[in-house]
Amino acid sequence: MNSMTASTPPPAPRRALTRADYDRFQPLVRRLAMRAARRVPSHIKAQDLMGYGWLGLVEAFSRAEATMADEEFEAYASYRIRGAMLDYLRSLDPMARALRSRSRHVSRAIADLTKSLGRQPEEEEIAKALGMELDAYRETLSDIGKAGMARLELLDLDKVDLVSEAEAPDEEVSRQGMAGLVAGAIDKLPERLRQLLALYYQEECTLREIGLVLGVTESRVSQLHTEAIHRLRAALRRE
Repeated sequence: MNSMTASTPPPAPRRALTRADYDRFQPLVRRLAMRAARRVPSHIKAQDLMGYGWLGLVEAFSRAEATMADEEFEAYASYRIRGAMLDYLRSLDPMARALRSRSRHVSRAIADLTKSLGRQPEEEEIAKALGMELDAYRETLSDIGKAGMARLELLDLDKVDLVSEAEAPDEEVSRQGMAGLVAGAIDKLPERLRQLLALYYQEECTLREIGLVLGVTESRVSQLHTEAIHRLRAALRRE
């Protein structure tokens, strides 16, 4: 009696990284690295990000099936490139991971207080919710700001948004919607923080110049700026 045994299908052929692919994807890797470099502390160099981006691209080629459509592969490759860069950033400094955690706690406390109080909380209330003295809370804001984790253009550092310039229409709609949400959240900030953001991002004033306008020290401006960004993050939370 003849028996039939199921044969194991051969592995799907993978893409091979060629010189032409290198030339084709070099602008993408560079573009993603440059965008990432603008969103992280200045001591992190774009060249290093590019190196890890290439590792992500190589991984994409090693995993993607040869039958994958070019557009689908480019989206997948972008995902792998971004992932490799973010893995690198997250591995740099355990202190940075601790600061990200503290940053999330500040945003969460502000969001919870805003909901429970029905208004923007005072900084003393935020400090109390975090179990901190006011000076310790302000020092935390300073540490987060110095680490480059408080900028209007990156409202969620753990999900750095690096997209190719060929954005899909729904992505553009999403960006426009987010811009509207951010504008609405800014309108609800305390007046002094709205003024600070306008001076910093629209008038491009330095922290020292803003301090002269607000009548506070440069370091206090940095703290207020960091708090403003965390209030915006709290307003945009979707939990």
